[in-house]
Amino acid sequence: MSGSFAVYSDESGTFTKRFQSITLINGQVSTLTELKQHLQKILREKQVSEVKFELIRTHLPIIEAAQGFLHCLITKYACREIIRADILTWDTQDSRHAIQGRDNKANLERMYYKVFVHAARQWKNQKEWKFYPDENSQVDWNGIARVLNRTPIIKKQTGQQSLFENEEPNQPLNVEYPVPLKSVEEPLIQLADLLAGMTRFTKEEGEHCLSWLDTHGNKKQPQLPNFLCENVLSEPIRAKQNRFRLIGEFDALCKRYGMGVSLRRKKCLWTGKNTNPVNFWNYEPQHEYDQAPRRVTN
Repeated sequence: MSGSFAVYSDESGTFTKRFQSITLINGQVSTLTELKQHLQKILREKQVSEVKFELIRTHLPIIEAAQGFLHCLITKYACREIIRADILTWDTQDSRHAIQGRDNKANLERMYYKVFVHAARQWKNQKEWKFYPDENSQVDWNGIARVLNRTPIIKKQTGQQSLFENEEPNQPLNVEYPVPLKSVEEPLIQLADLLAGMTRFTKEEGEHCLSWLDTHGNKKQPQLPNFLCENVLSEPIRAKQNRFRLIGEFDALCKRYGMGVSLRRKKCLWTGKNTNPVNFWNYEPQHEYDQAPRRVTN
């Protein structure tokens, strides 16, 4: 597959929440540029400067812009497998993370490493990458790029041997030094934030989300005057319900386009095959020695 490739990324929940997520929007630079232009058009039409999951509350233009972002990703790009969204989520209370002296920053960097390598290997083992993370992230970006650049792009199977002596050696990734960007100026990072936040939210509120969708999901919202809505429901409740509805619409959209995403199976956004173009990867410890890094003490 020819052409340069890029990753745009953001996180949700670090370092204060039980569940934490990373999203990588990745694909060919030319295709990502086209998607960016679509997202910019949505922002202009809705007259909003930024779409992030934290902003999904009661302001209708932001909610509609978020719907437009997700619809554009699925119907124009992911369904054609020309852009991927890889979302990695972990539980800080599982056996890997519930350890004394856990180094949260180093753990976040390891999780970035895991999801970046996985994404790169889905593009026919694409080696050359540009990397644009959210500038507010607390990560040693150059350090993680150096580690990635020592990683063979082809995953060697246990006991695998070359059939031919002159077979091309397994070359490492080549990730350019990352360029952190401001999310308010980069719609692709906003899309990454939206997906990371939605994923983490379903880990926290999945049962309530499904219960609400089963009761209200297929019903149109009555057009009540604003003052009456405010009297009936508090703003935090309306904000949560708007998030439930957005997630329900996204789940239905993924099913319509065969994305292999399920909300109901594990009561959170989840993908059965991590090779799917929209990949909700809920990380589970791989073995008893799979533990988060600990802080180094002098």
